[in-house]
Amino acid sequence: MIRELFAVGIVGGLGIALACSGKTVDSTNNDGGLSGGCPSAAPAQGSACASKGLECEYGSDPNISCDTIARCDPSGWTVTAPSTASCPTPPLGPTCPATYASVKEGAACSTPTTCGYAQGTCSCSVYCGPQYPVGHQCEAGTPTTWHCEGGGGAPGCPNARPQIGSACATDKLSCSYGDCNSIGVVCQSGTWHSQHYGCPVSTRHYKEGIHYLSVDERRAAAAEALDTQLATYQYTIGDRDTRLGFIIEDQPQDSHSVVHGKERVDLYGYTSSTLAAVQVQQDEIRELQRQVRTLEREVSNCRGVGGGTYRDGR
Repeated sequence: MIRELFAVGIVGGLGIALACSGKTVDSTNNDGGLSGGCPSAAPAQGSACASKGLECEYGSDPNISCDTIARCDPSGWTVTAPSTASCPTPPLGPTCPATYASVKEGAACSTPTTCGYAQGTCSCSVYCGPQYPVGHQCEAGTPTTWHCEGGGGAPGCPNARPQIGSACATDKLSCSYGDCNSIGVVCQSGTWHSQHYGCPVSTRHYKEGIHYLSVDERRAAAAEALDTQLATYQYTIGDRDTRLGFIIEDQPQDSHSVVHGKERVDLYGYTSSTLAAVQVQQDEIRELQRQVRTLEREVSNCRGVGGGTYRDGR
C-alpha cells in the first residue's frame, strides 16, 4: 500500500502538470449562462453578496484553474484569479484530433502529445492500463495509442464541462472532466459548483464542514484500520507482480478507506485511519508507562518502609 501511495502521488503530479501546462488544449466555450445570482462581470474582492455558497466562473478556458472563480462567502465575494502557470491554455496542436469525440480510444498514433478538450484530456502515449491505484511500467515494445480521461464520468453529466455558476437540474450530481487532479463540478442548489476529488487536497481553503474527531470517533477509525483484512493479489491489467493490500468489498459499508460508488481506494482516508490507530496505540502506551511509573514509586516506598526486599511478588 505504501508503494501504491507513492505511485498515486507521482501520477497525480503529472496530472496537475498536464492540466495547466498548456501543451494542447481545446478552447471550446462552455458558457451555459450564469445564474441570476452571479454578477455579469467578476466582482471585487470582499464586495457584498447575497447568495451564500454561490460560485461563478468568468472566462471560457477548458481548465477551471485558468478562469476567475468568485465564491459568495459570509464575509462577501472571495475571488480567485486564474493560475499563473501556463494560463490561458493555448489551442490544440497540429497532431491533435479536432474534437474529443473524434479521438478513437486505443487507436494507434505516432507523435506523443497531450490534447485538452472541454470534455477531458486525450494523450497519444505508451499506455498499458490505468496508473491508479498503482503505477506500473509498460512492457518493452508497447505501442503508442490514444487514451482519454473525462467525458463527465457519470450518467446524466453534460458531455462538455459546464460553466461554474450555470444552471443544473440534478442535485448532488458529480462530474469529472480529467484525472483525479482535475477540478470537477457538482450540482448544488440548482447551479454548478467546483469540486476537488480523487487526489487529496489538504489546504483548508478547499474544505468546509471541518470536524475534528472526538476520542471515541478516533478509536472507531482506528478499529476499522486494525480490522482490515490484508491480502496479496495480482492485478488483471498491467504487470502481474504480487501486491499487498486489501479488497474494497471486504470493507464496511461506511468505510473511510473507500471512494463510495467507485472501484478505488480513498488513499487519504486509508492513511488517516492508519494514523488514528497509531495515535490510539500511542495513548495506550503513555497510559501503561504512567502505570508502570506509579508502581515503581509504590514499590520503592514499600522497600523504604519495610527495610527489606520483595520476594515472590509480596
